[in-house]
Amino acid sequence: MLAKGNVQVTDLLSATPPPIPEGSHAMTQLVELPPADPGLAPHRHSGPVFGYVTEGTIFFELEGDEPREITAGEAFWEPGGDVVHYQVSNPDPDRWARFVAVCICAPGVEMITMLEPDEIVARDHLRHPSARQHQS
Repeated sequence: MLAKGNVQVTDLLSATPPPIPEGSHAMTQLVELPPADPGLAPHRHSGPVFGYVTEGTIFFELEGDEPREITAGEAFWEPGGDVVHYQVSNPDPDRWARFVAVCICAPGVEMITMLEPDEIVARDHLRHPSARQHQS
């Protein structure tokens, strides 16, 4: 933690992202999920995403990682590129979940690309064993 005068800075997450292509840009988004909202269907991001949950809890699953809950005050990141983001939902039936995401967007590529159903099935073997939904 850095403390200078009355200012305190606490590192929440440290990660080494993949190389960022020249011409990329960054955007900061506030994502708000209503109670019990299933969130986005499986998708991928064109570049890395760094996030911080400001309120509630999100259920989060990246390809290859065990799905987990992330609560207010916790940070997360994902590498983007070919890694699939399977779930970002609000498991709480009574409260909103909100998080801030800083996205690095590759030039000329949409930040979010949704997966087609056949690709979801074809990549199922890459998911964490606890999250797999299709038999090989």
